[in-house]
Amino acid sequence: ETPTVNYEMLEDGMAYIQVTEFDEVSIEQFENALAAVRSKGMKGMILDLRANPGGSLNAVVEMARMLLPEGMIVYTEDKYGQRSEYTCDGSKKLEVPLVVLVDMNSASASEIMAGAIKDYGIGKLVGTTTFGKGIVQQIVPFRDGSAVKLTISAYYTPKGNNIHGIGIEPDVVCEFDGEAYYGSEDRPDNQLEKAKEVLRGLME
Repeated sequence: ETPTVNYEMLEDGMAYIQVTEFDEVSIEQFENALAAVRSKGMKGMILDLRANPGGSLNAVVEMARMLLPEGMIVYTEDKYGQRSEYTCDGSKKLEVPLVVLVDMNSASASEIMAGAIKDYGIGKLVGTTTFGKGIVQQIVPFRDGSAVKLTISAYYTPKGNNIHGIGIEPDVVCEFDGEAYYGSEDRPDNQLEKAKEVLRGLME
Protein backbone atom coordinates (compact mmCIF):
# COMPACT_ATOMS: atom_id res chain seq x y z
CA GLU A 1 0.00 0.00 0.00
CA THR A 2 1.63 3.18 -1.23
CA PRO A 3 1.37 6.30 0.94
CA THR A 4 -0.47 8.90 -1.16
CA VAL A 5 -1.15 11.34 1.69
CA ASN A 6 1.55 13.14 3.69
CA TYR A 7 0.92 15.59 6.50
CA GLU A 8 2.69 17.74 9.06
CA MET A 9 1.95 20.64 11.36
CA LEU A 10 3.57 23.91 10.39
CA GLU A 11 3.93 27.07 12.48
CA ASP A 12 0.95 29.04 13.88
CA GLY A 13 -1.40 26.05 13.96
CA MET A 14 -1.26 25.57 10.19
CA ALA A 15 -1.69 22.00 8.98
CA TYR A 16 -0.12 20.85 5.70
CA ILE A 17 -1.66 17.88 3.88
CA GLN A 18 -0.24 16.72 0.55
CA VAL A 19 -2.20 14.32 -1.67
CA THR A 20 -0.06 12.84 -4.45
CA GLU A 21 -2.88 10.92 -6.16
CA PHE A 22 -6.47 9.85 -5.56
CA ASP A 23 -6.47 6.07 -5.06
CA GLU A 24 -8.88 3.94 -3.04
CA VAL A 25 -6.20 3.73 -0.31
CA SER A 26 -6.08 7.54 -0.21
CA ILE A 27 -9.54 7.76 1.38
CA GLU A 28 -8.51 6.23 4.71
CA GLN A 29 -5.09 7.90 4.59
CA PHE A 30 -6.74 11.30 4.16
CA GLU A 31 -9.22 10.61 6.94
CA ASN A 32 -6.36 9.63 9.26
CA ALA A 33 -4.36 12.73 8.29
CA LEU A 34 -7.34 15.00 9.05
CA ALA A 35 -7.88 13.32 12.42
CA ALA A 36 -4.18 13.71 13.26
CA VAL A 37 -3.95 17.43 12.45
CA ARG A 38 -7.25 18.14 14.22
CA SER A 39 -5.89 16.45 17.34
CA LYS A 40 -2.83 18.69 17.13
CA GLY A 41 -4.91 21.88 17.20
CA MET A 42 -5.20 22.76 13.51
CA LYS A 43 -6.31 26.39 13.02
CA GLY A 44 -5.95 26.47 9.22
CA MET A 45 -5.10 24.00 6.46
CA ILE A 46 -2.98 23.91 3.32
CA LEU A 47 -4.02 21.15 0.89
CA ASP A 48 -1.24 20.49 -1.63
CA LEU A 49 -2.51 19.05 -4.94
CA ARG A 50 0.50 20.07 -7.02
CA ALA A 51 1.69 17.42 -9.51
CA ASN A 52 -1.32 15.26 -8.54
CA PRO A 53 -2.44 13.64 -11.83
CA GLY A 54 -5.81 12.53 -10.43
CA GLY A 55 -7.03 8.96 -10.06
CA SER A 56 -10.28 7.46 -8.87
CA LEU A 57 -13.52 9.44 -9.11
CA ASN A 58 -14.87 7.54 -6.10
CA ALA A 59 -11.80 8.42 -4.04
CA VAL A 60 -11.99 12.16 -4.71
CA VAL A 61 -15.74 12.20 -3.99
CA GLU A 62 -15.26 10.40 -0.67
CA MET A 63 -12.41 12.75 0.29
CA ALA A 64 -14.37 15.84 -0.76
CA ARG A 65 -17.15 14.71 1.59
CA MET A 66 -14.69 15.22 4.46
CA LEU A 67 -14.30 18.93 3.59
CA LEU A 68 -17.24 20.37 1.68
CA PRO A 69 -20.57 21.82 2.85
CA GLU A 70 -23.86 20.24 1.82
CA GLY A 71 -24.47 20.18 -1.92
CA MET A 72 -23.05 19.02 -5.25
CA ILE A 73 -19.44 17.87 -5.46
CA VAL A 74 -19.33 17.05 -9.18
CA TYR A 75 -21.61 15.71 -11.87
CA THR A 76 -20.88 13.81 -15.06
CA GLU A 77 -22.74 13.71 -18.36
CA ASP A 78 -22.31 11.20 -21.17
CA LYS A 79 -22.94 11.86 -24.87
CA TYR A 80 -26.63 10.99 -24.44
CA GLY A 81 -27.03 13.62 -21.73
CA GLN A 82 -27.30 10.98 -19.00
CA ARG A 83 -26.28 12.70 -15.80
CA SER A 84 -24.74 11.22 -12.65
CA GLU A 85 -24.54 13.43 -9.58
CA TYR A 86 -22.19 13.11 -6.63
CA THR A 87 -23.26 15.03 -3.55
CA CYS A 88 -22.16 15.78 -0.01
CA ASP A 89 -24.31 15.96 3.14
CA GLY A 90 -22.04 18.53 4.78
CA SER A 91 -21.75 16.58 8.04
CA LYS A 92 -17.94 16.68 8.02
CA LYS A 93 -17.34 20.11 6.48
CA LEU A 94 -14.04 21.77 7.27
CA GLU A 95 -14.35 24.33 10.06
CA VAL A 96 -11.02 26.14 9.53
CA PRO A 97 -9.66 28.38 6.74
CA LEU A 98 -8.30 26.50 3.73
CA VAL A 99 -5.71 27.16 1.02
CA VAL A 100 -5.21 24.74 -1.91
CA LEU A 101 -1.93 24.57 -3.82
CA VAL A 102 -2.32 23.75 -7.53
CA ASP A 103 -0.14 23.78 -10.63
CA MET A 104 -0.23 22.81 -14.31
CA ASN A 105 0.19 19.14 -13.33
CA SER A 106 -2.87 19.11 -11.03
CA ALA A 107 -5.28 17.15 -13.22
CA SER A 108 -8.59 15.30 -13.35
CA ALA A 109 -9.61 14.28 -9.80
CA SER A 110 -7.39 17.07 -8.42
CA GLU A 111 -9.42 19.52 -10.48
CA ILE A 112 -12.68 18.03 -9.19
CA MET A 113 -11.50 18.74 -5.64
CA ALA A 114 -10.05 22.18 -6.40
CA GLY A 115 -13.05 23.15 -8.55
CA ALA A 116 -15.57 22.28 -5.85
CA ILE A 117 -13.59 24.13 -3.16
CA LYS A 118 -13.40 27.19 -5.42
CA ASP A 119 -17.09 27.06 -6.40
CA TYR A 120 -18.19 26.91 -2.75
CA GLY A 121 -15.74 29.65 -1.77
CA ILE A 122 -14.48 27.65 1.22
CA GLY A 123 -10.81 28.02 0.28
CA LYS A 124 -8.34 30.02 -1.78
CA LEU A 125 -6.40 28.42 -4.64
CA VAL A 126 -2.73 29.38 -4.85
CA GLY A 127 -0.27 28.52 -7.64
CA THR A 128 -0.78 28.28 -11.40
CA THR A 129 -3.63 27.20 -13.70
CA THR A 130 -4.40 23.48 -13.52
CA PHE A 131 -4.00 20.96 -16.35
CA GLY A 132 -7.56 20.98 -17.70
CA LYS A 133 -8.75 17.36 -17.84
CA GLY A 134 -12.53 17.47 -17.55
CA ILE A 135 -13.33 13.98 -18.81
CA VAL A 136 -13.91 10.58 -17.22
CA GLN A 137 -12.17 7.61 -18.80
CA GLN A 138 -12.58 3.87 -18.39
CA ILE A 139 -10.04 1.15 -19.17
CA VAL A 140 -11.44 -1.87 -21.02
CA PRO A 141 -9.01 -4.83 -20.82
CA PHE A 142 -8.67 -7.50 -23.53
CA ARG A 143 -7.75 -11.15 -23.10
CA ASP A 144 -4.33 -10.71 -24.72
CA GLY A 145 -3.28 -8.32 -21.94
CA SER A 146 -3.78 -5.14 -23.96
CA ALA A 147 -6.48 -2.59 -23.20
CA VAL A 148 -8.27 0.43 -24.59
CA LYS A 149 -8.98 3.62 -22.67
CA LEU A 150 -12.39 5.06 -23.53
CA THR A 151 -13.69 8.52 -22.70
CA ILE A 152 -17.16 7.84 -21.30
CA SER A 153 -18.32 11.22 -19.98
CA ALA A 154 -17.43 14.81 -19.18
CA TYR A 155 -17.49 16.16 -15.65
CA TYR A 156 -18.68 19.51 -14.36
CA THR A 157 -17.95 21.49 -11.20
CA PRO A 158 -20.85 22.35 -8.83
CA LYS A 159 -21.46 25.60 -10.75
CA GLY A 160 -21.62 23.73 -14.07
CA ASN A 161 -18.12 24.52 -15.36
CA ASN A 162 -16.42 22.02 -17.65
CA ILE A 163 -12.71 22.76 -17.37
CA HIS A 164 -11.53 20.43 -20.15
CA GLY A 165 -8.73 22.11 -22.10
CA ILE A 166 -9.09 25.21 -19.89
CA GLY A 167 -8.09 24.28 -16.35
CA ILE A 168 -8.91 26.11 -13.14
CA GLU A 169 -7.33 29.48 -12.47
CA PRO A 170 -5.95 30.07 -8.98
CA ASP A 171 -7.20 32.96 -6.84
CA VAL A 172 -3.59 33.93 -6.17
CA VAL A 173 -1.15 33.35 -9.04
CA CYS A 174 2.32 32.26 -7.92
CA GLU A 175 4.83 30.70 -10.33
CA PHE A 176 7.09 28.03 -8.83
CA ASP A 177 10.69 29.20 -8.48
CA GLY A 178 12.48 26.04 -9.63
CA GLU A 179 15.91 27.67 -9.68
CA ALA A 180 15.69 28.54 -6.00
CA TYR A 181 14.25 25.12 -5.08
CA TYR A 182 16.74 22.97 -6.99
CA GLY A 183 19.66 25.34 -6.54
CA SER A 184 19.74 25.19 -2.75
CA GLU A 185 20.04 22.42 -0.18
CA ASP A 186 17.31 24.12 1.87
CA ARG A 187 14.78 23.49 -0.96
CA PRO A 188 12.88 26.78 -0.51
CA ASP A 189 9.30 26.37 -1.80
CA ASN A 190 8.03 29.83 -2.73
CA GLN A 191 4.52 28.55 -3.54
CA LEU A 192 4.20 26.99 -0.11
CA GLU A 193 5.42 30.23 1.49
CA LYS A 194 2.78 32.15 -0.49
CA ALA A 195 0.13 29.65 0.64
CA LYS A 196 1.14 30.22 4.27
CA GLU A 197 0.91 33.99 3.75
CA VAL A 198 -2.59 33.70 2.24
CA LEU A 199 -3.69 31.30 4.98
CA ARG A 200 -2.43 33.63 7.72
CA GLY A 201 -4.60 36.37 6.23
CA LEU A 202 -7.63 34.07 6.32
CA MET A 203 -6.93 32.98 9.89
CA GLU A 204 -6.75 36.53 11.27
